[in-house]
Amino acid sequence: MVSVSVLVIASALAQTTGPTDTPVADIPATGRIDFPPAALDAFESIAQPRQSVAEKGIQFNVNLTVDGGYNLTGGVQAGGFVAGLVTGTVALDAEKLAGISGGSFVATWSSFFESNPGPYNLIPDWWGYEGISTGFGDINEVGQCYYQQQSFDDAVTLVFGKQDACNNFTCPLGSQCAFINTMAYYPTTLVPYLPSYPDQAMGLVAVGRPTKSLALKVGWFDGTNVYSTDGTTPKSTGSLGPGTFFDNPGSWFYITQAEFSWNLDGGLDGSVAAGGWWQTGPSVPRGASSPTPLQESDLVDGFYVQATQRVFNPDPTASSPAGLQVFGQFGWSSPSVNPSPWSLMGGLVYTGLLPGREADSLGVALGYAAFSDSPQAFQSTPGLYELAFEAYYRIAITKWMSLQPDLQVIVTPGLGEELPTAVVGIMRLSINF
Repeated sequence: MVSVSVLVIASALAQTTGPTDTPVADIPATGRIDFPPAALDAFESIAQPRQSVAEKGIQFNVNLTVDGGYNLTGGVQAGGFVAGLVTGTVALDAEKLAGISGGSFVATWSSFFESNPGPYNLIPDWWGYEGISTGFGDINEVGQCYYQQQSFDDAVTLVFGKQDACNNFTCPLGSQCAFINTMAYYPTTLVPYLPSYPDQAMGLVAVGRPTKSLALKVGWFDGTNVYSTDGTTPKSTGSLGPGTFFDNPGSWFYITQAEFSWNLDGGLDGSVAAGGWWQTGPSVPRGASSPTPLQESDLVDGFYVQATQRVFNPDPTASSPAGLQVFGQFGWSSPSVNPSPWSLMGGLVYTGLLPGREADSLGVALGYAAFSDSPQAFQSTPGLYELAFEAYYRIAITKWMSLQPDLQVIVTPGLGEELPTAVVGIMRLSINF
């Protein structure tokens, strides 16, 4: 189970005005739906009709992300892999189409493919070093299909339908995140439970903004992605429709988050957030690529805190953020029921490091995940942990295409046993059509 939802997929796109562009739209509760530039816009015969329907309230695009990687050493085996994700998105403006002010409808279709062996056959880590990979093979699914309504001058936002929890929760960098390893998106405590790509789920999310700097969020999701009555591997909610949300056997995922943001002199923006979550009903947690389910639990909960701060901005008057940004996240859950009871992650992103390359970005992140010694929570070697390091440089070739060399080191990446340290290189190509 990995994270690349709209946000993780967002990290796959060519840059135009910041560390990343979204492959679809900027669709968290921000008050707008913005599609990035696309390759097909260069053709007038396509660009003009596309703009025409967009003015009427219908937007669409397709994003292709292809990763070619090679595990140099460690893990289960050395070798290469290819993984690709195609995401098609349609966004409808309810005000232009039906006169409903502040309303919008978004639907995404995802198709993932990988070589054999795939990334997790080579390095079966817990966090998920290969962000677009599902951990269980190819998929073709309606990833998201939801309606979003903003009211009271965007002070209140309601989102209902199949959606990715990372749209509004957990991800410190938001749609600015370009890391391939999912450690930059959520703590390991949430790996088996969070309804995120490829296990997006039906849910209801409410966002309140009592002030410009404060956001209060609550989410209620179908939690059947970890539901099991007999200890077998649960069914992925990414392949399910709304049925299990309206007829649920008691597996729900609840999450809340309070976030405070600021902007200091010199264009130094920052934020801090704290959140709590609960998974109810019987659940069988698994890691990003766990071949077998672990032992069943009845109730799992936890909390997380995260922060970001831009510490250097070469041009505070620019419309897009640049310079050096630092970030971090900590997550905790009970070691008696959660396979990974706590994790700590931190890193930095520098946008526009090289002269004349304002849209390029450099990122470095380090994450530590502890595993439970309780046999009821995790069947493993006592004292096992996972340490992940990632460094990338994203090259904005055009406004709609990027190339991203990426290097990762994963210490003890085994799921239940201690495997040799893995060193893997990945080259990511992203094209927005």
